[in-house]
Amino acid sequence: DVARSLGVSHQAPYKHYPSRDHLLAEVMRCSFQQFAHALDARRHFDDPVQDLRSLCRQYLGYAQQHPLEYRLMFGTPWPAAAEECERMRESTHAFDILRQVLQRIHGDGAEQRMRVDLDAMFVWSAMHGLVGVINGNCLCKLDLQVDPLDQVLQHVVDRVARGIAVA
Repeated sequence: DVARSLGVSHQAPYKHYPSRDHLLAEVMRCSFQQFAHALDARRHFDDPVQDLRSLCRQYLGYAQQHPLEYRLMFGTPWPAAAEECERMRESTHAFDILRQVLQRIHGDGAEQRMRVDLDAMFVWSAMHGLVGVINGNCLCKLDLQVDPLDQVLQHVVDRVARGIAVA
């Protein structure tokens, strides 16, 4: 599909990549790079809880605007070629952006680092789950008594931020 969209033969990419897995790993790397760039480009706030809310909204916005790339990054098993060199550094960079915001909330000591990692997984999972519901067109089938997109997004982001700040 990549070769066809570029207007080249199906064998042309293999002049640059030794295998399909290497090509897939490169596409995943580029997608994670784009995702990390989008997270970095969010509106930044001095208040770390507001910054967390902004990061969550940016995460959701990216996933809605780039559903294919998002599905590739989070719904495709990573090929073995992704482990080579530092191909997937961008994936950890995106996660580290979240960690940095959480460090501003919790602090930077040894005990706080474990909490930052646990909360990062909580936030990442909550956003990923919400993206799955939204991108899977499930909201319209749930007969919710609220505006399915704006209110749900705001509510989830607020609950995540509040849960992190209170804990």
